[in-house]
Amino acid sequence: MRLKTALVSLLLLCPCALCYGQLRFASVGGEKGYSALRASYRADLDNDWILTPQYGYYRMSDKEVDEAGSTSRYGLEVRYEWFDSLDLLVSAIWQPRAVGYEAVLYQGGAAWRPFYYWAGLKNPVLTVQFGQTRTRSHVDIQGHDLPDGAFRQVGTFSQLEGAVEVGSHWLLQATWQKVIKYSSRVPPNVTFSWAEVPYMTAVLQGFIKDSTAARVSYRTRYVTPYAALVRYHYDLNRSVAAAVSAGMNVRLWGVEVTGGIEVFEPRRDENRKTFFSLSVEMPL
Repeated sequence: MRLKTALVSLLLLCPCALCYGQLRFASVGGEKGYSALRASYRADLDNDWILTPQYGYYRMSDKEVDEAGSTSRYGLEVRYEWFDSLDLLVSAIWQPRAVGYEAVLYQGGAAWRPFYYWAGLKNPVLTVQFGQTRTRSHVDIQGHDLPDGAFRQVGTFSQLEGAVEVGSHWLLQATWQKVIKYSSRVPPNVTFSWAEVPYMTAVLQGFIKDSTAARVSYRTRYVTPYAALVRYHYDLNRSVAAAVSAGMNVRLWGVEVTGGIEVFEPRRDENRKTFFSLSVEMPL
């Protein structure tokens, strides 16, 4: 049922979903019925425009009524190849109200490819983006309605991403994200339902202040192992949190299947969370 919802959402967001592109689904499962799904369709319009509708979902608990504990997001990225070495991109995400939370996110930026090959480095890409996230929390951490009405928060953020191929097999990626300013101080009893860190499919809760992440892949013709490390912290808690992931990508007949494991707080037994991920990417 959730996969059907993702497909319908992508078709509605992209009216040219039958043009050439890549369809991708990624999911994770965890303890107590936790599950998350991300889907996207990269549609190449063949005229320097690329549309990527996106859908995200996760369920926090094993409640009998699925919608009682689930959250969905709908997004669209528009990319335009201005020059051979420079792309312009804008994107927006809408999270309708569910389990006491709602949000809108919008951002814009550019992706720059400075050269094709130099000194063993190939296809470097540097992406810079700026944007805002506007959230509303109607409930506290325990799920009770806030006595003074919804808590509104506006986060202005920047994001820097880099990727480069090294030699014939290595792919190195890095991401840095930082909230430049929050409009309000977060009360200690208030959180937010959707927080994410780079290179992870699992969804967290809270207001993340910044994150730094790196991912390394060793690519061969059919099999690509990978590993990633993320360090981040929340706005209220200045102590550094961490997450690691590792897995394997297999490519056959143009279809890529990736299986892996994601571990949050690997050194803290009381806070450790483990998720198992699976993703599929195929051309259409």
